[in-house]
Amino acid sequence: MKTRQSIEKQLFSLSEEDKKNLQGLVEDINMIINKKAIGEDTLTKLTNILTVLGSLKDNYMWRLLRAAKQNHMLD
Repeated sequence: MKTRQSIEKQLFSLSEEDKKNLQGLVEDINMIINKKAIGEDTLTKLTNILTVLGSLKDNYMWRLLRAAKQNHMLD
């Protein structure tokens, strides 16, 4: 049986892939800010940013739900 601390550490830690995705999003956002113009390619990048963030949110939401279904105490 896993301890509460190990469950929380696993649940709330960012994976290396998630960190790379977030770094890529930061670079895309900085590029958009520096570009100072909105075009079709910029809108595509913004759509991709939203998609990646939505996927990240869903992934961590499912982690929370799975932990709750296993009756682990979460704060």
